[in-house]
Amino acid sequence: MAARVTRTRPRTEAHDEKRALIIEGCATLFDKVGYHNTSMQMVADEVGLGKPTLYHYFPSKIAILYAIHDTHITSLLRSLESLKGKDPAVVLQAACADILRQIATHPGYVRAFMDNYHDLEGEMKDSIRTARRTYFNMIKDVIIEGAESGQFRKTDPLLTAYAFLGMGNWAYKWYPPMAAERTPEEVAEALCTPFLEGLKAS
Repeated sequence: MAARVTRTRPRTEAHDEKRALIIEGCATLFDKVGYHNTSMQMVADEVGLGKPTLYHYFPSKIAILYAIHDTHITSLLRSLESLKGKDPAVVLQAACADILRQIATHPGYVRAFMDNYHDLEGEMKDSIRTARRTYFNMIKDVIIEGAESGQFRKTDPLLTAYAFLGMGNWAYKWYPPMAAERTPEEVAEALCTPFLEGLKAS
């Protein structure tokens, strides 16, 4: 049976803080042992709650997975939205740095987002698919804007957006071990400099 996005009554600040703690603990477990190897009992133990109390906050493991996805993509969307109107090259490098920052500070969220999207079901998957598409289209629009202004060369904006996001997103495989020594901004500059040089109009 397809999972549905759970509608809940208005939450208190304490309730939201506890949910955030559970999401964080679960993301840590997913990063360590994987989504499929994590049980609700393991989550309860990780966050110091009884299993019945855990179910008060989340009805299922997939509901926590959805919350992780939603938290991650909402953060990326808000950050990209805040860059609207800025120079396209600046926006792309800042977006790359933001992706890397998420990888450095919330590796479990990013791993779940990248590895377990297809484990979502029903309205949960539809919701995240829509948010992912919105983010992708925003990046594509920045590339189109740069080309229309004459700053970027004419390219296929769809493929260029895929290339840009592949460059940033794939870093979840290799960036975490070096995150303590190389800041997101430093790595974003190293990645984006040749990319943006390739995009620069002649």
